[in-house]
Amino acid sequence: MADNGVQLFIAHPDASYIYDNSSLTLTQITDPDFPGASCVGYLDEMFVFIEPNSGNLWVTAVSDGSDIDALDYANANGFADNIVSMMVDHREVWVFGETSVEVWYNAGNSGFPLQRIEGAFNEIGCAARYSVAKMDNSLFWLGADARGKGVVYRANGYTGMRVSTHAVEWQIQQYSDISDAVAYTYQQDGHSFYVLSFPTADTTWVYDAATQLWHER
Repeated sequence: MADNGVQLFIAHPDASYIYDNSSLTLTQITDPDFPGASCVGYLDEMFVFIEPNSGNLWVTAVSDGSDIDALDYANANGFADNIVSMMVDHREVWVFGETSVEVWYNAGNSGFPLQRIEGAFNEIGCAARYSVAKMDNSLFWLGADARGKGVVYRANGYTGMRVSTHAVEWQIQQYSDISDAVAYTYQQDGHSFYVLSFPTADTTWVYDAATQLWHER
């Protein structure tokens, strides 16, 4: 979900909705040009979303998440992989593919306004859509690449830096399904925690950014 102060955009691959805070109404997005959305963020008065099962990144009209133009998209095609997740951070759009990560920014281009940042490319993808989370002025996610998956990364500039340990990675790689992992973050007593839960495995691992240590809950 993402909001612009008036509208709340609720993304789901089957059906997406706009909740209008002024009229207190929930309405399904039915624009004929809307391809569906599996993840959404907010940038410069626009909603940014990813089309399910594709490499396409879309934007809505300014200040109206229910208004979509058929030409307002681009393909994040640094690698020939589908987009798994995305996150807007520091007014930049991080696009997480199956085996790659790209970063885009609002260049103000006519038509589709976003543009890829040259050099901001990782040959590290994302293993779970909802594992991406903000914490400690950075982004964290459960990674995947052409050689394997199950490593947790932290963004260091535009580069993914490994923060998981061999022991934690070994445990994660024993699980039958890690694509359903869900993460959230919080602060307590000066510590920032990245909480990564695996529903299928019924297990939760937590990273403490202050101590750089992991524990299981």
